[in-house]
Amino acid sequence: MIYYNLTQCSGDRVVYFRSTDIEQKNYERLLWSVPDEWFFLFYKGEPIHVVDKSTHKRGKIERIFIPVLNDLLNAMWFGDKPKNTNLSEHFLFASKTIHDCKNLRRRFDFWFKKISNRIIITCATIKVDKEDNPI
Repeated sequence: MIYYNLTQCSGDRVVYFRSTDIEQKNYERLLWSVPDEWFFLFYKGEPIHVVDKSTHKRGKIERIFIPVLNDLLNAMWFGDKPKNTNLSEHFLFASKTIHDCKNLRRRFDFWFKKISNRIIITCATIKVDKEDNPI
């Protein structure tokens, strides 16, 4: 299933992950922004691919958030150690957020033991000279 980030990418399914949230390590907003449909797709074992636009070759969604989300979910649901050790600070912020926010934790814990396949979310960045202003 392909998801397009923000309003800069057009497609059937859109997600809203803000790079400023990544910069500020606002993992509460980032984790609440994970669509409910993704959990069902994880349950069904279907792949998820995110398309993002950035003025950089690889945007923050691709470089930071998606790898951290993969590591976080696989750690929570399967006890895996994070693969992206270069992102350990972000992983710790995400883990602490899940631990501290009971409602958010409940949202993720609901799927514990229902999902049998390791989580693999991929992401690709479309490099643009200037990001569109949707307003």
